[in-house]
Order: sequence, then C-alpha cells, then structure tokens
Amino acid sequence: MVTDNLRFEWLQSLLLLIILGALLLLLLRQTMELSRMRSYTGKITKVFTIEACGDKIEKREFREGDYVGLVTGECGEGLQKRIIGIYSEEVQESKSG
Repeated sequence: MVTDNLRFEWLQSLLLLIILGALLLLLLRQTMELSRMRSYTGKITKVFTIEACGDKIEKREFREGDYVGLVTGECGEGLQKRIIGIYSEEVQESKSG
C-alpha cells in the first residue's frame, strides 16, 4: 500500500508545476494589458458645442443636455441662438516636473 503512494508522488509535483506555470502566464497577460492601458492615459478628450446665431458662431464646452438644434437663447434682433454641432477634440495632457 505504501509503494502505491510513492508511484504517484511525482504527479503531485507535476500538477503543482502546471498550476504555477498557468498562474505565471495569467500574471504576464495581466501585466501586458495594464501596460497597454497606460499608453492611453496621455490622451484626454474634451467635448465642445458649437452655437450659431445668424453669422456669428461660438465654441464652448459641452454641457449635459446639449443636443443639435437646441435653442439656447436669443442674441438680438429676434434671432435665436441654436446648437449646430457637437464634437470632441483630443487634448494633450501637460506634465509638470
């Protein structure tokens, strides 16, 4: 009975090595994913709204509730100020130091 257990001791070591190898591969994959995500952190996008009133066009930061066609006020002479566009720009993050 004791000799039967000795025959399979190497299987325990092999199983342990397989599990360790799998864990190392998962750790490596996770590390690569995190480093890939870090490359995106330098890119910041800001959303802007374009408003028009007659021939005058203004750009401002997007506010929640903005949509194309929304009347945002009056700008004189009975003209209405409307949102005519919404877009985003990529802004470079300034690093101090």
